[in-house]
Amino acid sequence: MNDIDINIYAANIHSFIFQIQTGIDENFQPLYFPREWVNNTYQTIIQSFPDFTEKTLDLREDTPKVSRFSLLAKGKPYRLFSSQTLNPKTNKPYRKLLVYPQQIADSYVLSLNLFIPQSSQTDKIKIEHLKEFNPNHCLQINTKLGQTFLITAFLDPNITEDKEKIANQCLHHLLNLSLEEIQAKFYRKGELFNSEIIEYGNPKLDKFHALILFFAEESSSENFNKIYWELPSLLLYHHKIITAYADSRLDYHELDKKVSEIETLISSLNSQPQKNQILSSNELEDFNQKLKQLLTLSLDYSRKLRNLEYYQNTIAIHSSNYQTKLNYLQKLTNNNLDFFTSLCREEWTTLQTQIKADLNYFHQGTIILNQGIESIRGLIEIDQAKSDRLKQDREKQKDIRLQITILAIGSGLGVAGIISASYPLITPQTPLIPPSLRLLPPFYESIILSLIGGIIAYLTIELIARIIRTIFGTQIHLS
Repeated sequence: MNDIDINIYAANIHSFIFQIQTGIDENFQPLYFPREWVNNTYQTIIQSFPDFTEKTLDLREDTPKVSRFSLLAKGKPYRLFSSQTLNPKTNKPYRKLLVYPQQIADSYVLSLNLFIPQSSQTDKIKIEHLKEFNPNHCLQINTKLGQTFLITAFLDPNITEDKEKIANQCLHHLLNLSLEEIQAKFYRKGELFNSEIIEYGNPKLDKFHALILFFAEESSSENFNKIYWELPSLLLYHHKIITAYADSRLDYHELDKKVSEIETLISSLNSQPQKNQILSSNELEDFNQKLKQLLTLSLDYSRKLRNLEYYQNTIAIHSSNYQTKLNYLQKLTNNNLDFFTSLCREEWTTLQTQIKADLNYFHQGTIILNQGIESIRGLIEIDQAKSDRLKQDREKQKDIRLQITILAIGSGLGVAGIISASYPLITPQTPLIPPSLRLLPPFYESIILSLIGGIIAYLTIELIARIIRTIFGTQIHLS
């Protein structure tokens, strides 16, 4: 798209810069910016404007017990500075700078308004000259809450060019952004005080925010001036809402990744041990590691869910603040201000609904996560119970075996003793073994018979115990 060679009249370039005084970052770590941030930011900007000699602001040191107050030390709540460069036609300052620093609750607002004094002959400039109002991109300040650029101007009533194209050109020259970038950031256009207004920056997608307002008549400018001093508050709530939503998207994507991790871990639990199968030491260690991973995931997951709930509440609070301020401006101007009202009615409600839907979805992940943790704990507990029972059974069988062995040995010794004690009762008249078959003397014969009797008794007891185990299993109780 080629540049449009037209003039704009009584151009006002507004930059509303927002910063928190106290708050938290995306990781819920505390943030604090001292009041000197306002002066430092102003000094950074004003260095690029050699035609303004006021290089610092005298800020107040006290903190009034009100929610909104000017940060300037004395006099009016704002300062109006004049350029040292004079308009050759009028011999008056070529442009002026209005500076209005204030604190609203826990946030700073630095409002800057660079403008060419309105005059029927000397207030027109080419669109391409808007870059002179942002030398070295000095107005583009990176903050936690962001900023709003606002350009107001009159156009020639006979102009035939599309106002959206003119607005694109204005931002292109002021911010040094390509026309493709600006067109991509286009959000909507509407009407404010019977004048066309174009807005850039979709609240769902972008923290960038810019407004271009082309006054159709003098009364439009007068009505706008009525709301100007309240506009920083309204825009602050706008930025708090879109910042909270942008931060919520970071946690949304983190939670989405964690859901995938949870599902992967839970899926790996499908290879559970069969009934009565004892886990090996490697399997048990694997389950313990998975349990630790799930517990860590559970903690991170809960924190991210808490963050989403925090952002949902933040958006709800500042949506209410936005509506309250808007109600006041509607009464002040006797105008519905539908352009701003539609944000409350549509966008702010949509953002809250989206986070509510996210919470409902991710709460299901909590259920799955808890089920996974309980499943692993259950498997480990069951395996431990099985191991304990088998250990007890082994100890019991070992004890029974020992008792049987003692019984068999005792029985063998008893039988051997009986045989040995009974041997003297055998006489030549009543021999146990015929004399013709005796190979050993009676003493050795007594010992051998005792041993044979003891061994037979031992083997008999062992055989009976084995038969009982075969028939009745391992349930042998000896007392």
